[in-house]
Amino acid sequence: MKYLLFLLLILAVIPCSGQNIDSLKKVVFSKSPAQKRLTAAIQVVDYPTEHDPAKIIAIAKEGLNIAYKLTNKKAITSLSQTLGKAYYQISQYDSTAYYYNIAAVILSKTNQQYTLTDDYSRLAKAYFKLKNYDKAIEFCELAISYAPQTGERTELMQVLNQAGTLYEAKNNYREALNYFRQAFDIKDSLNLVKQTTQNTSETYSHQFMGDVMGSIKQDQSAEEILKTIDIKKSLNDTLALSINYFNLGVLYKNKRSYFQSLDALKNCLQFAVQINYADMQKSATNEIADLYEQMGDYKQSLIYLKKHATIKITGNNTIDELQAKYEIKQREDQVLQQQFEITKRNYWMAGICIFILLMLVTGFFYYKQNKLKQRNIAMQAIIAAEESERQRIAQDLHDSVSQIISAAKINLSVIGSELPFINEEQKTRFEKVINLVDYGFKEVRTISHNMMPWALHKTGLAQVIKQFIENIGNHNIAINFFSRGFDSPFDNTTEIILYRVLQESVNNVMKHADADRLDISLIRSDESISLTIEDNGKGFDTTNPDVFNGMGLNNLRSRINFLKGKVEFDSQANRGTLVSIYIPLTNKAL
Repeated sequence: MKYLLFLLLILAVIPCSGQNIDSLKKVVFSKSPAQKRLTAAIQVVDYPTEHDPAKIIAIAKEGLNIAYKLTNKKAITSLSQTLGKAYYQISQYDSTAYYYNIAAVILSKTNQQYTLTDDYSRLAKAYFKLKNYDKAIEFCELAISYAPQTGERTELMQVLNQAGTLYEAKNNYREALNYFRQAFDIKDSLNLVKQTTQNTSETYSHQFMGDVMGSIKQDQSAEEILKTIDIKKSLNDTLALSINYFNLGVLYKNKRSYFQSLDALKNCLQFAVQINYADMQKSATNEIADLYEQMGDYKQSLIYLKKHATIKITGNNTIDELQAKYEIKQREDQVLQQQFEITKRNYWMAGICIFILLMLVTGFFYYKQNKLKQRNIAMQAIIAAEESERQRIAQDLHDSVSQIISAAKINLSVIGSELPFINEEQKTRFEKVINLVDYGFKEVRTISHNMMPWALHKTGLAQVIKQFIENIGNHNIAINFFSRGFDSPFDNTTEIILYRVLQESVNNVMKHADADRLDISLIRSDESISLTIEDNGKGFDTTNPDVFNGMGLNNLRSRINFLKGKVEFDSQANRGTLVSIYIPLTNKAL
């Protein structure tokens, strides 16, 4: 029950605005004495204009007429201010300016000029809505001149902001920057005073900032700071990076290296944002704004000054954490630097070891290449000596033995024509002797040509192989030969080696294979030479290492290896043998 009575009491105390305004209106528009009507009209000043601006305007206008008749300047001022507020509420800015101006004129002649700040500020807002920026700026300047210059100075800060907004709307960024900077300086100073009286931790953080910012030496060079920045990057010390970039930016700024200073300060701001370092963010944005102002870019300066104003210190924890982190980093720097030096030394040692290993590998590779080169040179010398000896023997057979046998045949033929034979049997035996001598002459010539194919330099390898096959003259085996790309002379060394390999392979077939068919294919393309020799003889076991211990196959492989080629044997018992030779070409010269 007592709660119900208390509620009724509260409801009785609370005024009903609509009813009171109506009551006042009746009094103001009644035929009561003028002073009573004015007193009722002045009471409307205490009612919020947003509740019922139309009724307030009607009452205030009637009251203003009465005040003029009674020459009551105080009432004129109060009611004019009320009308200005009401018209502002319904967006009739011309009327707002008119009535505020009335109050301002009267107050300017009294000792209550400090109350004009709010009125002039409202006038400025009204003219701003009318887009009459010059008039709005004029009233802003008046509001600034009457605003409190000491104490809280909140009204002064608000009017300075208002002036900055007006100049920004006119794209006069230089003046806008001037007014905003004054407003933000007041705000920063008020905040600092508040923190000093209420928050010792944040006060100490400013002292910490001063110590850090002041740690830069007067004679410290940009190169020294950049070296420190490189070390801090390797340690991922974001706090130290933010501080050192700030110091670097200030150093460049003092040297008027504006673009380098701008780059350093923006890096500082980036790292400060990463670790939520509000104090450093405010310092960096303030320096960047000042830097842009010195560079004449007032628009950018204004942007960063506004950023500076919007940054808020979120509390003690972040600052304390940064403080602790900075102190820990200071203590750990020496250890980390030692670790860095050890790591660098390890990298050097690893690099030296890798270099030595590479040198050893290179040396071994060079040794193997040199050894292979020496082996090739030796092989070439052996082949050259062998071919030279074959040429000498073939030359001797051709020029000496074949000539002697030819002479012997001629002499025997002469003797045979001069001697009388006893009977036909004796003559037949003599003719056989001449035929044997003639056969021996042909054999010597065949051996000579096989040992040194004279036509190789003239007709090419294909013609020499055909001649070799014809000279074999064995009716027990059919030899088929196909060739392409060797109709004209090619590289002399390659042709000789191929000819000797073919000779060796055909001789092996003739001696060991018991074959009745032999197919030979010799093909040259732009990239390689392929030689295949296939028979249908008895074959052999290619898995038996003893087969390849003979001189013939070893010589064959050595010659092909000299040409950097490959030779493969495919054979099975009673299924014949296939010898495949592949030689890559490297543009052999004639």
